[in-house]
Amino acid sequence: MNASIKRSLAALLLMSFGIASQAQQAQPAPVHSAAVRSLTKEQQGALDKQDQDVAQVAVAIVRLIDQDKAGEVWDQSSPIARQIIARDAFVKKIAHDRAPLGAPGMRMPMGVKHYQYDGTGNMPAGAYLNILFDTQFSQSAQSSREMVTFILDSDNVWRFVGYSVR
Repeated sequence: MNASIKRSLAALLLMSFGIASQAQQAQPAPVHSAAVRSLTKEQQGALDKQDQDVAQVAVAIVRLIDQDKAGEVWDQSSPIARQIIARDAFVKKIAHDRAPLGAPGMRMPMGVKHYQYDGTGNMPAGAYLNILFDTQFSQSAQSSREMVTFILDSDNVWRFVGYSVR
C-alpha cells in the first residue's frame, strides 16, 4: 500500500478511536433506534462524526479493492478478520466475486448500520458497523450492493473485518 493511503487509513482509524470510545459509552447495549433517540445532542454529534470517519475509511477500502489491492486491505484488517480468513483466500474470494461484475462505475453511499453481536452464531461478539454502497458495475445490468464491515477491536479502534458484494 502506498504510504499516503496507509497514513490516511491510519489517521482515520486513530481519529475514530476517541469518537468510538465516547459513542460506545453512550450505547452500552445492543443498538436500537430507541437507544439512539435517547442520546444527548453531543453524543449524537460524536456518533455522527464517527460514522462519517468510518465511512471515509470504507470508501478508501473499496477504492483499494477496485485497484486489485485486496491484499493490502487484509493487511490492515482486524486480527479477528485475519483469524477468519487467510490473506490469499480473501484476495481470491474478492477477485472471484468482483470478476463477473466488471469495472465499478457510479457508487452511491447508502448509510451506516450499527450492530451488536453476543457471540452466538457465526459472528464473534462485539460492536460492528456496516457501510453500504449501491454500485453500478460495467458488466451488470443491475446495481450491486457492496458492504464494508468494521468491528470495534479491544483497543477501541474500528478496524476492517469484511467486504461483500451482492
